[in-house]
Amino acid sequence: MRRAVSELQWGRAGAAASVAERLLARNDSDIEAVLLLGLARGLAGDAAGAAPLLARVAVARPAHAHPCRDLAGLLRNAGRPADAEPPFRAAREFAPEDERLAFAHAAFLHEAGRLEEAAERLGAAASPVSRNLLGILRAEQGRAEEAMAAFRAVLEVEPDNAGAYANLGAALAGEARMEAAFEAYDAALALAPDQVAVRLGHGYALLKAGRLVEGFAQAEWRLRQPGRPALPPQRRLHPGAPLARRRVLLTQDEGMGDTLMMLRYVPMLARAGARVIVWVPRELQRIASALPGIAEVMSGDGVVPPCDWIVPFLSLPYVFATTLGTVPPPAAIVPDPAMVAAWAARLPARGGLRVGLCWAGAAREGNPAALAIDRRRSLTLAALAPLASVPGVQLVSLQKGPPSGQVGGAGFAIHDPMGAVADFADTASIIANLDVVVSADTAVVHLAASMGARVLLLDRFDNCWRWLTRRADSPWYPSLRIIRQERPGDWEGVVARVRAMIAAA
Repeated sequence: MRRAVSELQWGRAGAAASVAERLLARNDSDIEAVLLLGLARGLAGDAAGAAPLLARVAVARPAHAHPCRDLAGLLRNAGRPADAEPPFRAAREFAPEDERLAFAHAAFLHEAGRLEEAAERLGAAASPVSRNLLGILRAEQGRAEEAMAAFRAVLEVEPDNAGAYANLGAALAGEARMEAAFEAYDAALALAPDQVAVRLGHGYALLKAGRLVEGFAQAEWRLRQPGRPALPPQRRLHPGAPLARRRVLLTQDEGMGDTLMMLRYVPMLARAGARVIVWVPRELQRIASALPGIAEVMSGDGVVPPCDWIVPFLSLPYVFATTLGTVPPPAAIVPDPAMVAAWAARLPARGGLRVGLCWAGAAREGNPAALAIDRRRSLTLAALAPLASVPGVQLVSLQKGPPSGQVGGAGFAIHDPMGAVADFADTASIIANLDVVVSADTAVVHLAASMGARVLLLDRFDNCWRWLTRRADSPWYPSLRIIRQERPGDWEGVVARVRAMIAAA
C-alpha cells in the first residue's frame, strides 16, 4: 500500500495501478486499494476507468470529501490541472446528486478562476461548506450582498462557525463598512482566537481602517501560516530591541511591492546604529545596493549570514509602532544617471506628455485567494485605450510578464522597451524619463512613488489595506493619487477620470 501511494506521489500512474490491482486480486473489497486504482487511472488520463472506482469509494466513505478532490490535487501537482475536468464530469454520471462531488468540482473550478461555473456547479447545495464556498465566489466576483447573504446562511445553521464570521467580516471590509466588519471579526475571534486566517483578516481590516499599530500587530500572525520558513524566535527583531552595533537581517516577506514599500525603514535602523543586511530577490538587488544605510545585499539561495536580529520587511511597521502620523518617507530611490541617459536614448524622441502604463499584477498560480485579488486589481491594456486619445500623449509600457503580450494587439501607439529590462533598476531608469506613471496596484506603483514620480493608481473597489478607505491620497507616498472604482469591476469610470487628469496636466 505504501509503495502504491509513493508511486502516485511521484506521478508513476502505471506502477501505482499495478500495485493496486495486485491488492484487489487478494481482496476485492479493499477500499483503500479501490481508491488507489481509481487515482492511478485518473492520473493516467483514463477518466472513464477512474470514475466508477472513485464513486464506489465515495459511497463507502460518506463522511469523507469526494475522492475526485484527491485526484485533482495529484493532477495539479503533476502540472496537469486541466486534466481533472473529465474525471469530475464522468463521476457525475454515477452520483449526480452527490453534494460532496459538487463541492469538490466547484473548488476545482474556483482554483482555476472559473468563478461563475463554480457557483453554477454548487447550484442549490445547502450544506454550510457549500454555502461558504458560494459566499467566497460571490465576494470574489464583487457581488458583496450575495456573498454576505451566503455567509449569514451558514451562520444560521452553524452559529459557531468562525470562518463564516471572518468571511463576512472580509466582505464587509471590502465594502468599507468597517464597524460592521469589526463586529463580525470580534465574533470570529471569540470562537477561534488562535486561527491564523481569522487573525490575519482582522489585522488587514484594522490596517484598512487606519488603525496601524493594532493592524500590524495582528499581521504578525502571517508568520504562523503553514509552509512559511520558521524564524528563530530568539533572533526575531521585536519592538524595543537594542539596535546599536547589532547586525539586522531584513528578509523578503510577501511581494516585491511590499519590499519596495518597506525599504523606507532602513534609514531608521541605520540611525539607531544597526548594520543592515537585506535579502531580496535578484530583481531588487541593484535597487537595494544603491540605497544609503544598507551595509550588505544578498540574493538567491544561501546560508543565513551571521546576524543578531532577523526581521521580515513587512514586520518593520510593527517593530517601530508606526501610526498614520509617523509613517516614514519612502526609500529615496535615485536611478544611476548613466542608466537614465542610456534608457532615454531607447525611447522615442520626446513630444508631448510621456505616460508610463502598467496594467496587470503578477498572478500567483495555485493560490486561489491571490489569483482572485489579481483578477480584481488588474485590467487589460485595451481598457486604457482612451488615454491614447489625449492630444500629444506618448504612452510607454512598464508591463512585464505574460500581460505584456497585449501590446502587440493594443490598436493604439505604445512604445514597449520592457523586453530589454533585466530588473527594477532598469525600470526605474525608464520611469525617470517619464512625466507620469499610470498603474494598477503593482510593484511599479511602489517603485515610481519611491522615486517621487507622479503616480496615478488605478485601484479596485475592494482595495488593498495599504490604501486605506475613502482616500485619494496616501500617507505612504506623497506623490501618489488614488483613482478607485466606484463600483466593483468599473474600470471604464476609473480610466475616464485618469484621462481627464492627464489631459489637464
